[in-house]
Amino acid sequence: MKGVALPLAITLAVQALTSMAMIAPSVMAPVAAPQLGVSAQAIGWLVALEYLFAMLSGLACGALIARYSPVRVCQISIGLAAAGLALGTGALLPLVFAAAALIGSGYGMVNPVASHILVSAAPPRMMSLIFSIKQTGVPLGGALAGALVPTLILSLGWRGSAAVIALLCAAAVLAIQPARAGEARAQLPRGSGSMADFFAPLGMVLASPPVLELAIVSMIFGSAQLALIVYFVSYLNLELGYSLVSAGLIYSVAHAAGIAGRITWGAVADRWLSSRSMLGLLGLMMASAGAAVACFDADWPLPAVVLVSALFGASAVGWNGVYLAEVARRAPPGRVGAITGGTQFFTFVGALAAPPLFGLVVGFAGSYGKAYLLFCLLPALAGVRMLFGARAIAGSRQ
Repeated sequence: MKGVALPLAITLAVQALTSMAMIAPSVMAPVAAPQLGVSAQAIGWLVALEYLFAMLSGLACGALIARYSPVRVCQISIGLAAAGLALGTGALLPLVFAAAALIGSGYGMVNPVASHILVSAAPPRMMSLIFSIKQTGVPLGGALAGALVPTLILSLGWRGSAAVIALLCAAAVLAIQPARAGEARAQLPRGSGSMADFFAPLGMVLASPPVLELAIVSMIFGSAQLALIVYFVSYLNLELGYSLVSAGLIYSVAHAAGIAGRITWGAVADRWLSSRSMLGLLGLMMASAGAAVACFDADWPLPAVVLVSALFGASAVGWNGVYLAEVARRAPPGRVGAITGGTQFFTFVGALAAPPLFGLVVGFAGSYGKAYLLFCLLPALAGVRMLFGARAIAGSRQ
């Protein structure tokens, strides 16, 4: 594949569809959970399972790229998401958990394979912006889930809505098939398939302190992002009394702001600020917005709720492109997919731990707002660390 337009279009579509598949269960939770015999906050355990399998598939993605091809791995990713959604329509808890494993496995491949594709296609001076545009697929998927799923639930039920999204994913597998004819097969070492090869991406991260620091920051930011993604609709619907459709639309606004934020932060990191400084500022922004979200109550005017939700989305959903571009810059030649899978392992540790922990806090505190207040503390500390580190690096270069 030549140029940047086609690789960016394919990776953006794959990111958006797999993200919608990941997020859709959280939007369905207020309706689906009672039918499955569990509470709405129990969705945290399902999402944690998704991210557990995403962690593992991300580590394996470098080897899959070498064995098959980047576009084929993209097709495998969307196909797994489609299969998981279809399986979830069985409406039995064992099937739902198996569905989460399939959806998570597909999602975990997206960042490594997309980074592998884009690092050779993106001009170096625009890398943060190109990676950030690709990463808009995450909030785009969330916005689609927030806007489409409640409406589909009203007409088809939650099982029907899952089936519709599964069909969209399956159609995308076929739609990107022509791109395989124009791609160059990956020329990467295939390894032996041993456990040492499987864990090699983690060793690469641990061997590079700057990359390890980025990975730890992504773990913290990922926990704040999942607090927004997984529980925001339930918070607005169950605690603040918004209708499911209204809550879904506000949720879509937060993700739409994440789309604008990712593009903006990527452009700023390319032109005016270092990636570290940009990530530091985003940590402080998501902490401040998360604290404001914690203060929501039924008396807040709707425009204020929408504005704060947008700021939370712009920061908590908007940081990933700048981070992934910086990881790609620091990766050894030909190993972008592997090292991205290694750093993603840390990112998804935060994503895996956050939903059940958040649900436990809600259970003990009796309030989603108090849980949001607690979850905004670590991003503030990480933001300060990145800002001071960026200043120290700039000072040492003077």
